Amino acid sequence: MFHQISWATYGTGVLLTAAIYYAIIGLTFYKTGLRNLFNRLRGRTRPHTNLSAGDLPLPDYSIVGPTRTDDVDYVPQDELVFGPAEGADEDPSSSSPSGTPTSDIELPEAYSGMIAEVKTLVRVVNESGEPKENFELLFRLIVGKYPELAGSAAEQLVNDYLLSEGVAELPFPLNEQELKTLWLNEDKLQTT
Repeated sequence: MFHQISWATYGTGVLLTAAIYYAIIGLTFYKTGLRNLFNRLRGRTRPHTNLSAGDLPLPDYSIVGPTRTDDVDYVPQDELVFGPAEGADEDPSSSSPSGTPTSDIELPEAYSGMIAEVKTLVRVVNESGEPKENFELLFRLIVGKYPELAGSAAEQLVNDYLLSEGVAELPFPLNEQELKTLWLNEDKLQTT
């Protein structure tokens, strides 16, 4: 069918078709960029536009205005307050129901690790229905991991957590005397 066309005619046709295709694509998608390119080549540029945002011309001046730094109070990071403290209507020396202290008591770093393990223990005992003896054994293991907390304010906070929230989740009752015995890691006193 194309036996009558020479290679020169074929090459010219392919180049002409490619030029028309790229001209259409360029004019459709890169209109602003091509216009700015031709303006720069001619020596005509827009002095107050910045084309760093693609096709959207941005002005060189600030739209919002300068930042005001006068009358700004700088607050240290530890003094920033974003909302009321949990349990703000409670006594400040008490602990919140989640077992975290709301006072300025200095607690060892081990407290957060222990309270997390105690919460996990309560959840596991609740889900598996373990007997009280297994809970006591596992709680003594946790107390053994954190001996520096025994006799400190953290001991009372953990006990408060177990007596307020833990008892509601555990399948057996607990009292404060049993918890004190478990903290001493001694066998529970037998009462008849």
